[in-house]
Amino acid sequence: MASIPAIPLAAELVTQWERVVREVPDGSAREHEAAVELYHAALSLALEMWFEKGDPSGPAFTEWEHPWRKFGGDNPGTVYATAPLDATARYRITGDVPDARYVGIQVYTRGAGYNAPSANVGDEALAIDSAGRFSVELGGEAPGDARPWVPLVEGDYLVMVRVYRREVFGPPPQLRIEQTVPGSGAAPTVDQRAATATAFFREAVLSTISVTEVLRAGGANAYPAPDAPVHRPEYTGALFPTLDNVYDGCWVDLGPGELLEVRGHLPQARYSSFVWYDRWFATPDYRRARCFRTSDDLVVDPDGSYTLLVGPDDPGHPNWIDTDGLSRGIFAIRCLLPQERSLPELRVVRSG
Repeated sequence: MASIPAIPLAAELVTQWERVVREVPDGSAREHEAAVELYHAALSLALEMWFEKGDPSGPAFTEWEHPWRKFGGDNPGTVYATAPLDATARYRITGDVPDARYVGIQVYTRGAGYNAPSANVGDEALAIDSAGRFSVELGGEAPGDARPWVPLVEGDYLVMVRVYRREVFGPPPQLRIEQTVPGSGAAPTVDQRAATATAFFREAVLSTISVTEVLRAGGANAYPAPDAPVHRPEYTGALFPTLDNVYDGCWVDLGPGELLEVRGHLPQARYSSFVWYDRWFATPDYRRARCFRTSDDLVVDPDGSYTLLVGPDDPGHPNWIDTDGLSRGIFAIRCLLPQERSLPELRVVRSG
């Protein structure tokens, strides 16, 4: 009887846990909790995305973010759904998104160690009807009618659908993908799917550590300069940028009784969010800790200016962002389809 070969994931689980442990400050139970959550979220996502649903001939969406599984800069109220693609095949994506503020479909190809945006379609070009339904074709030749279509070219391997919802805790959208014309590529074997999941798990851990490292290298409680090399993390294989969003973030390090004060003007954009992340680039449980604000609920002065206070202690301010007991982490601003871009002023203040 032939022996069963060793599973590469087993060794990778040990290696990456050792990396995670090195990032946790000694004696911090809250930081330990965040590390364990990241580790299991990365594993869960890798297995669902690339092992369980890793065959592009029978695609199914993996929804990345849930209150119990968050990864890679999640944004409360936003759905991120991915599926693998065979660039030689054709697909159809349909959706029911009655609560959507914006829907975008982005295809990705692989760069040298990162994911590069390829073709995309979104917003009004998706022709979402009054009931919130849409349909878009992927691959092959462009339809002869006005149906939304996204081309696929050699090297394209993944599609992500982003849905920005008006209500964070409202009913989730319904998204479906089907292969309509088979491609010429062979379906991955079970061993290939396992290897891809293992590689993604490794990259997921390294990517989150890299994001923290580059932001921390730029200094605490201030935005890095626009031309700073820290804007280029070493590992980005588990991060998927989109052409319709602009992101700005900084590393935050607060002492006892301190808050990060954020003063700025609300940008002209379809949507903006102001979010606190732990050192693993994931939000705390936002069902109990208000770790974010959006352009819909931010209290803004008549001239469009705002003040946010970020920290673990409630200052009694209407724009408080709760860090859920953490004093170190990432503060990020996300602007969707912005017409302008300006960074707010940051400074550390005392609470009370």
